[in-house]
Amino acid sequence: MRSTLITVLVLPAAALLLGMGSLGGVPEGTVPKTDENIKVQISDRSGVTTELNEFSMDGNVFLEGRLGDGKMNVFFRDLQEVAFGQVGGEEVPAELLLKSGSRMQLEVRKRAVFYGSTGYGAYRITARDVSRIVIVE
Repeated sequence: MRSTLITVLVLPAAALLLGMGSLGGVPEGTVPKTDENIKVQISDRSGVTTELNEFSMDGNVFLEGRLGDGKMNVFFRDLQEVAFGQVGGEEVPAELLLKSGSRMQLEVRKRAVFYGSTGYGAYRITARDVSRIVIVE
């Protein structure tokens, strides 16, 4: 009797807990909603360039990276382009060209995800696979 009761309680609980793995984050096949419509041309390391609308990094309208021991956020609207270097460790170096003409270097998490809409589907790529991002006015 006791083993039957345990089985009756454990099986539904297990099914419920296993189904919770997909909660949170951006649903597969969609683009995160943002307050700004950033338009870019993004090139991957194989040389393919794709034009995107509704561009974001992890759902945010800024590029986040490490500057020395600190963290830095630079809004895409203030950028002209970003060139990514060779992946090393957990980060990839990024050289930023700001609209002001200034340049700066950040270390971006290689697992950071960029999202955008092609107009005919959702696009997603990790920072380690990106070669260059050009912000389109």
